[in-house]
Amino acid sequence: MTALADRERAEGVPLRRRSGVLVATAAASYLAIAAVVAFYLLPVGFGLTSTALLLGQVAVILVGAALVAFAAAAIRRHAVRQAALYDLVERAGWRYTPDVSARLWGGSIDEQIDRRARASRDHIDAMESDPPFDAALRTFSVGEGEGARLVSTLALRIPLPAEAPRITLRSRSGRGALSSLPSRPARGAELRLEGDFSDVFEVSVPAGYETAALYVLTPDLMVALLDNADDVDMEVVGGVLHVYLAPLDLTDPGDLARLLNVAAVLHDGFFRRTRRYRDENAPAPTGRRTAGDTLASAARTLETRVRMGPVVLAVLAPFVPLAVGLVWMQITG
Repeated sequence: MTALADRERAEGVPLRRRSGVLVATAAASYLAIAAVVAFYLLPVGFGLTSTALLLGQVAVILVGAALVAFAAAAIRRHAVRQAALYDLVERAGWRYTPDVSARLWGGSIDEQIDRRARASRDHIDAMESDPPFDAALRTFSVGEGEGARLVSTLALRIPLPAEAPRITLRSRSGRGALSSLPSRPARGAELRLEGDFSDVFEVSVPAGYETAALYVLTPDLMVALLDNADDVDMEVVGGVLHVYLAPLDLTDPGDLARLLNVAAVLHDGFFRRTRRYRDENAPAPTGRRTAGDTLASAARTLETRVRMGPVVLAVLAPFVPLAVGLVWMQITG
């Protein structure tokens, strides 16, 4: 039985039929609202009569039809895309879960963004494949109130053979997920590397672990990153490589190929370089050393600084209308 059929059987409603049910519900809901507006609010509340009333009722009907058509198209697109994802993971031997927002994903997003302000959807579990990875579309909100901004990223996790110090690579070419977070690595944590690599990536490591970063980021790995992932943010967190790409539609063959290429290149490069890494500053184990006690505490965290731009904008935003009013008063005398 297919993954899609399994889910439809568990939920009792076929996924393809659910879109029709949602459209019918939306249409019925608007019909009830339109009836109240057209036959009570317009003639009684606003006192419209004859031609004005007729035009108002026609407008209500047309606007409602447009809204229902828009909702129907969006619901249909979502249902088709989700069915395509189920078919994709079945062919590849992966697993698919529509919503994993309740899970802890790890990395900087979970550390800096409140759980209520982040969501994870369209989770693909390919941990049994070669290379092993899992991915999800992660959306999070930065800021509060009118100044809040929604950020979306395709987050990819690649397991590493051993724990390595926290290394953050932020692409300088765009506003990626790590650049959008409230806090950034402190300027003193930045590591300048030879060649053009530091012009493409901002590399940050914990104090005292610069040599360890050079052990991982070998020239061949840096060339591979420049050739295949120059617009991608990455961070090594313990035994996991977190990768943040721009949102991709994995039902599109080109986008899927992009994801698989990035996963293969990064897994190959970081796997080879972290496999033999050992932290000499790690505490001596009382027994057999296991994952989780192979790094010193200083290797697990980066000193960070708050991004002041959003803070300044949030403070100044309430004064913008006042400033506009004062300028207008000066112009008009």
